[in-house]
Amino acid sequence: MAGMSFEDYVNAYYKGGLDISARYGIKKDDLTTGDGAYFNTMYGASVFNQLNTKSDVFKLLRKEGWTQSGWRVLTARTVTGSNTGVAEGGAFGTSDVPDLAEVTATIKEIVSPYTVSTRAAILAEADDGVKGLATFLRAQAAEAHAFYIDAMLTTDYAGGAAGNNFETLTRVCANHAQVAARSGTVAAEVDIYDMGARGDGATWADGFVDGAGGTNRVLSLDILDATIQNAIENGASYDNLILLMGHTQLTELKQLITAGSSNATWRMALESQAPKGTNGVSSEPGMNLDGRMGYYDSIPIYATQHLATAMTDQSGGTSMGPIMLLDLEHLYMKIAAPTTFLAQEDLANVQALKRNYAFMTAGELIATKFNTQGLITDLKVA
Repeated sequence: MAGMSFEDYVNAYYKGGLDISARYGIKKDDLTTGDGAYFNTMYGASVFNQLNTKSDVFKLLRKEGWTQSGWRVLTARTVTGSNTGVAEGGAFGTSDVPDLAEVTATIKEIVSPYTVSTRAAILAEADDGVKGLATFLRAQAAEAHAFYIDAMLTTDYAGGAAGNNFETLTRVCANHAQVAARSGTVAAEVDIYDMGARGDGATWADGFVDGAGGTNRVLSLDILDATIQNAIENGASYDNLILLMGHTQLTELKQLITAGSSNATWRMALESQAPKGTNGVSSEPGMNLDGRMGYYDSIPIYATQHLATAMTDQSGGTSMGPIMLLDLEHLYMKIAAPTTFLAQEDLANVQALKRNYAFMTAGELIATKFNTQGLITDLKVA
């Protein structure tokens, strides 16, 4: 009873005031919970999710429609000889035009299907099943679809190309030298659009990679600063840069910075800057160098569960995942078919006692500039 003390409860129990003690009385042919005809396990309709359902990497990237499958890139300016001073009355210098290259992408179609038999749908409502089965499975399929797209976009590329999956950000940020040096890999792995240049080691097609050649090292601010400097020197704008990392990397960076902050700086930073929104996804709140590490050098930080796994290197792996610096001005998702729910519920058409469903997204990860993208790898926990 509500508001009853435990002492009152005990007194009422032994005096029969709660009508509970009778349940423990001795009677002929006592009933036990082992009698399956009387007792069955009931699980109820609720399902409590034990998984991290947050998937933001796909959301971070802006979306453009698939109006064309290829594009041209400017890879070199005109030569010095065509841009020089001319003496009075003199002839023009050497005539030249800039170098262009053609890049082609292929549409990838990502499908997350599931099937429900007619019997399962009926019994879910009649017995101790998951009530509202159709709604539950649709929600879970949508979450899984987003989860695995994020996993594709952040996976390590060792061991082969992306195939029918979306390309990965780690391949966008990689360069020829890094891939060629990795044990068991070939340089062609980095050539994500099969254009030859990246596989041949053309410098204009290289991302900036700060690695240690298979020797793991502790993260330092010098490493971060060098990666950011490269992006800025190659034409990136601070407004378009973000840092993407796993939660272990975020913890290491936070501890690295706060270890060198005074209490006064810490208090000032902690109260200052709001999170930045990028395509509907918010970074962690706070200012540069704060405890929640919302920003570093005015660049917002985003953490994802999908970058927890170490990248493969010549030593067989690292103990901490990579950190990526992404230039979102030159990096986006080109979408041919936005995420669509597909349903085939006509049993006559299916010719089976089941209904088929799927979520489908078609497009590809597009990088129109590589040398402003950065990858920090070969890291270990301090």
